[in-house]
Amino acid sequence: MTPSVGKIHALFAILTALLTACGPTRPPADVIGPATRNLATARAAGAATYAPLELRAAEQRLTQANSATAHQDYDEAAVLASESAVNSELAAVKARLGKAREAADSLRQQNEELSREAARHTDGGGLQ
Repeated sequence: MTPSVGKIHALFAILTALLTACGPTRPPADVIGPATRNLATARAAGAATYAPLELRAAEQRLTQANSATAHQDYDEAAVLASESAVNSELAAVKARLGKAREAADSLRQQNEELSREAARHTDGGGLQ
């Protein structure tokens, strides 16, 4: 191989690398898939009731991510899908918290009723 052929091969390799780097990145399926699953999990957790704003934000971001993917703006799609995933996680956590608070309130109310019932029985209405 002559020195000029080696230089041509090196130049070709550099140009190929540059063109590859400047081209669009691959679709962010590895980000959109988890975002979609997180959104489904949030819905199943009751986010529509307990975290409607976060759920709506997650849905909007995922819709925007899918649109960006359709337009081959993969970097933007990845960012939007990540935002959707985070909003979905927050919505799911808020939903679990809301359900836990309701359960705690229900138990507190039952305890109060039992206390009133026990007080009624010890104040002369009970057995002797």
